[in-house]
Amino acid sequence: MNVKKPLPFFNVAADGLAVLNIEPGETVQRIVLALGGTAFTKAMITLIRLKLNGKVFYETTGTYLDLINKYKGIADDAGFLTIDFSERDAKTLGGMYAGGIATGSGVTSFDVEVTIAGATAPTLEAYLQTTAARPLDYILGMVAHPVTLSAAGKFPVVLPHGPDAAMLLKRVHFFNTYMTSLEVKKNGLIIFDDIPAAANSFMQKEFKKVPQAGLYVFDPIVDNNVTAVVQTANAASMRFNPTVSAADTLNIYAEVIGTIDKF
Repeated sequence: MNVKKPLPFFNVAADGLAVLNIEPGETVQRIVLALGGTAFTKAMITLIRLKLNGKVFYETTGTYLDLINKYKGIADDAGFLTIDFSERDAKTLGGMYAGGIATGSGVTSFDVEVTIAGATAPTLEAYLQTTAARPLDYILGMVAHPVTLSAAGKFPVVLPHGPDAAMLLKRVHFFNTYMTSLEVKKNGLIIFDDIPAAANSFMQKEFKKVPQAGLYVFDPIVDNNVTAVVQTANAASMRFNPTVSAADTLNIYAEVIGTIDKF
């Protein structure tokens, strides 16, 4: 991959919205954010929002993205935070770069918005890791889906699916300290059979993933076979049935691959 330093962020402030405009051209596989200043941590990034042609396709926070990266085994450093569209350990080159943001044609704007809260004299820079230019096609996005559960129990959660969504589900991250297991059904058939958190974490460790406290990951490509993503275009129904031991909010973030018009 090439490594490029784009134009700087503007409006980097203790409390505000920093914006980076990425010039279209190559295919962006990773964006590495470099945090600096007197006091500026990942927890002070309350929202990361990415827009392509003005349309939001990726949303998360600094804290949640940091935990997702740690689960994947991405290097952990207080001064850096990576937005990764690639799949480092995929078994094929195509699988590795399947979610890259292609800006060779079909893209007029690519914006990174970082909301900062409570920092002191922050600085923010970015580095782009890129591959060859190609026309805009399928991209990796991050879809936020918070759900409030009013009691302990097993509850159905519906994420985007069906012919109109036409998404490929890569992973689904459930942030909650009370979640004890997960069942997933597609078209009424169980594809993930009410797996307890401890068992799920152990099996993920076998494939060199790094489970994080308070994070349950549904990971159909845990073995790095990217062709195992869950296709939703042929799903008449798609249900995620988490079990929780107490009332709380599930902050759900789905890594999905799709065309920009589907986000």
